[in-house]
Amino acid sequence: MKAPRLFTLVLVAMATLSPLAAASAEPADDAGAGWISGVRFALPAGSPIRGSPVVSGGLVFFGSTDGRLHAADARSGKIHWRLATGGAVDSTPAIDSGYVYFTSRDGFLYAVAAANGRLAWKQALGKDLRPHNYWDYFLSSPTIDAGSVIVGSGDGSVRSFDARTGRPRWRFDAGARIRSTPAVAEGHVVVGTMDGHVIALHERDGSLAWRFATAGASRTFEEVANDATSVFTTPAISGGRVFVGARDGNLYALDLRGGELLWRTTHDGSSWILSTVADATRLYVGSGSAQIVQAADPATGAEIWHTPIRAAAFSRIRVRGDTLLFTDFAGNVEAMDRQTGRPLWRFPMGARSLSTPTLDHGIVYCGSDSGILFALDVAPRQASSVSEPRRIVYAAGGQGPEAFAWFLNGVDAAIAAQLASRGYERMDTAHLVEFIRGYGAGSPRAVVVMADNRIAPELVAEVDGRPLIRRFLDAGGKVALLGPNPLSYVTDPASGALTGLDHGVPLKVFGVAYEPQHDVGGYYASIPTPQGQRMGLRDAFVGFPALAPDRDTTAIAIDEFGKASAWLRGYGGAPGMGLLQLPLPRSDVQDLSQAQAVIEFGVTW
Repeated sequence: MKAPRLFTLVLVAMATLSPLAAASAEPADDAGAGWISGVRFALPAGSPIRGSPVVSGGLVFFGSTDGRLHAADARSGKIHWRLATGGAVDSTPAIDSGYVYFTSRDGFLYAVAAANGRLAWKQALGKDLRPHNYWDYFLSSPTIDAGSVIVGSGDGSVRSFDARTGRPRWRFDAGARIRSTPAVAEGHVVVGTMDGHVIALHERDGSLAWRFATAGASRTFEEVANDATSVFTTPAISGGRVFVGARDGNLYALDLRGGELLWRTTHDGSSWILSTVADATRLYVGSGSAQIVQAADPATGAEIWHTPIRAAAFSRIRVRGDTLLFTDFAGNVEAMDRQTGRPLWRFPMGARSLSTPTLDHGIVYCGSDSGILFALDVAPRQASSVSEPRRIVYAAGGQGPEAFAWFLNGVDAAIAAQLASRGYERMDTAHLVEFIRGYGAGSPRAVVVMADNRIAPELVAEVDGRPLIRRFLDAGGKVALLGPNPLSYVTDPASGALTGLDHGVPLKVFGVAYEPQHDVGGYYASIPTPQGQRMGLRDAFVGFPALAPDRDTTAIAIDEFGKASAWLRGYGGAPGMGLLQLPLPRSDVQDLSQAQAVIEFGVTW
């Protein structure tokens, strides 16, 4: 699958046209992942992040596909050091006794000082065996146990090294590439292989304890024009059992001592099983094309619950307190209730993600193919509706070929299509009116995005003395405007052509006092405020029009004259809800990842 082109959200209008690791030093957060209260920092790495971030000693360590390992301050995101290797660092670092261990696609295992990145030693892991490169996103990551660094490699070997000196201790030839990260328990080292086997070695000397052939071991690529053989996942070990998912579509439970099959189950017979994590009472499983996260009984494999997700979950599932954390191929980091599978929150990162999120001391660290490491502050979990928040994209449509349209070149259609592809419900005017009429204080959180920056007259019609759209805001909803307030447009009744501006209507409907155009006209550079950064804005943009903030309006970007060119006005609802004005480029189609984060602030995170 070809990776989507990566964009940054640069909101520019045309002035001429318009206004995975099995061992780490990561401590458990028993309280879980709470509710996201804001973006602490967004650190550009320069290329996709495939491994998982690891926190130790006040630093967060992570690799990127440009061949670098990064070490940054875990609270501020300030870079402490970077180390370049000769290949993509698609592994998850392991930390032990002041050293960081990781693998690179240059074929080496590295050990470097955590404090400064100075190389302590490196060892060659051999050349990759073929067949090559079918959804081959990860490297086997090192596992630290009892003074040894244990790792699999593309040459088909599992190796153990002395953690302090790098001296080889033993090597086992499995005969097929290994991308699975070794799991170590009760004197056994367990990994999966690309030829469809699960192998267990004696940790003391690397000798074979047992080998189990999955159903995929007897399959070929040509049978289904897909990889139905490989075992990429890191095995989960709990209660004397090994749990491992495979690309043959099956989930296996094996006896740790002898490798006997205890049970086998599947989601749908063909979907890859991409992650397996176990605790004392449950097994948590992430799938590929079945697009579910599942909890199962470790003793039998019987399903306890499953929850549909937006896309395949290539990441491992992180269990923290009462919360499950994972990322998906649609680019979201997601949190679920561990007991019920109920979605808790979702944060859009802008590009597909294969990296497992990490929770440490109240911060969730997560990366994606956008090449940005996000640090998200989490607060204690808030009571929320059992129903999932509603995300709606709405287009009012024009009156004819002469009707005024803020967006040009089909930008409005592109906005609607992007949001719909990310799970937003499309609504026309009739359905939106029906939805808002039924919306009340006890309804799930909801946001309506005005994709074509129009508001139909039906939404302004008064119900019980208030405009319908205002009733929605007063009840705790959120409305996102992506250009100048459309209620200021004065148009010809017959053609819809623009004839002037009148800020009296938005003042009456929304209580927003826009300034005269001659006082705020022009397209000025705007910089996100600290609150805007907390809501997900990262880049400067060109904004129009601007507003002088008041006590009910929070500026999220300020222009060169100190005016708010992007802002959020509250109406007594939850934090982050209300009327959002976030100007997008009028003539250019842009990636919406940053805009989506701001739009969903207070709704899904």
